[in-house]
Amino acid sequence: MIINKKLLAQFSPLPINYNYEEIMNYVPIATEVWIRPLIGDDLYYEIEEQVEKNDITDEINALLTDGKLLQYLAYATCLEGLPFIAYHFSEAGVTKAKTDYSESIDGKNLSYIENHLRRQVEFLKDSVKRYICERPEYYPNADFCACGCSCCGDNAKLNQPNPWKQLYKPYRRCTDLK
Repeated sequence: MIINKKLLAQFSPLPINYNYEEIMNYVPIATEVWIRPLIGDDLYYEIEEQVEKNDITDEINALLTDGKLLQYLAYATCLEGLPFIAYHFSEAGVTKAKTDYSESIDGKNLSYIENHLRRQVEFLKDSVKRYICERPEYYPNADFCACGCSCCGDNAKLNQPNPWKQLYKPYRRCTDLK
C-alpha cells in the first residue's frame, strides 16, 4: 500500500479525529479501481516498492505530493468507502449509522456527497494525468497517456470511464490547461 493512516488523514476530506481504521479497508479497492488503471502496474509497483523500503526518489515523492497522487488515492478511498460508512451490514440487515448524539443523512444527501466526491476524484485524476504527461522522462514506467497530446505517442492505454456515468468533464488533452 502506498498510503497509510497518517497520510490518509493528511490528504483526505475526513476530519482529523475520524477512526481511520474504518476507512483503511477501502484503500486496496480504491487502488485497484482508480490508481492502477490510471498509472499502470509498472509505475504502481515501482512506487509501492519505494514506499515499502522507505527509499523514495525525488521524482516519485514529487508525483505523490505535487502530482497529487496521494490526494487522489485519499479521495478515491473515501468515495469507495462512503456507502459502507453511511450504512452497515449486520445480522439484522442493512442499517444506518447512528449514535445517541447524531442522526444519519438520508439517501438523497448521501447521493449528493457521493456525486461531489466523484467530481473531486475525477478532477484529481486529471491533475495526476497532466503531471505525469508533462514529465515523461521522470516516469518511463507509466503505462499511461490517453489525453491524445503529442507527448503520448502510441502509448494510449488508460481505461476511460463510461462518459454517461461520469459527472466531471475531463480536459481533452493534458495541455488544455496551459
